[in-house]
Amino acid sequence: MQSGVFLILLSMSLTPFGDALSKQLADTQSPMFIVFLRYFVAGLIALALARLTGTKVTLPQKGRAGFVLRTALVVGAMAMLIVALSLIPLATAVGGFLIAPIVATAISVFFYNEAMTAPRLIGCTLSFLGAMLILKPGGAIEPGIIFALTGGVLLGAFLALGRAAVCTMTPVAALAVQCLLGAAMLFPFAALQIGQLNLGLLLPALGLGMVTAATHFLTVAAYQRSEAARLAPFFYFNLVAAVIVGLVWFHEVPNTLTLAGLALIVAGGLASLLTLPQFLQRIGKFSPKPSMQPEHIYVKV
Repeated sequence: MQSGVFLILLSMSLTPFGDALSKQLADTQSPMFIVFLRYFVAGLIALALARLTGTKVTLPQKGRAGFVLRTALVVGAMAMLIVALSLIPLATAVGGFLIAPIVATAISVFFYNEAMTAPRLIGCTLSFLGAMLILKPGGAIEPGIIFALTGGVLLGAFLALGRAAVCTMTPVAALAVQCLLGAAMLFPFAALQIGQLNLGLLLPALGLGMVTAATHFLTVAAYQRSEAARLAPFFYFNLVAAVIVGLVWFHEVPNTLTLAGLALIVAGGLASLLTLPQFLQRIGKFSPKPSMQPEHIYVKV
């Protein structure tokens, strides 16, 4: 289990570097072109790995429409995040994006008839309050925050649909197909800037692709070594790493209200991970032996 925790922490520590590279590129490039680069290069890396390992890369035989829809959702989510990164501090953008697990829970309750347990209700409430604090009701709402939260909603929909999907592809094949399909979807929006590709963009683009591929494989490796329920809370280390990277790289210091909102979003996500028997046990009602099932598993590609 310890090796799984180490791998997921490493993955979550690397993720903000990809976001930081995207934010830096946003000074000179359009968000859609940055997302295209991120997916295209990551797809090429995964495709090369598939060739080296002899892995077949094709669209899944069953559920292709669902796979395409989920890819469109995660591509849209990433586009919203990168627009947000170009407008607001890194940690704030990532924090808004992290409402995704709660959105996935809400969708699962309303559309898949999953039970709304007390921990889930508390988690949704805390995360909603956190989002409201970040939005600063009564004051001027920053467009970047709207983009970040919209990205979180799209990612939440992706997660909810993914719960009902059965993936028969290997991790390498799944990453290659999803990234290359995503790049194809983005190409019409990025085509005008393709001619601007130069050696100066080569290293940042390669960095984006490598971080995306690395975090994907590290997360998969972590889940092969540990139970999903044990690893899920560590996804929120992404936000801690984002605060540090934003401070060091961009000298961004979140204000008190934003930090409070981010803390509530994290608290809401962690609270929703508890099962009802565990929740009641913790407040002293009774003490059965619960079996916790995976709740929030995602790889930000």
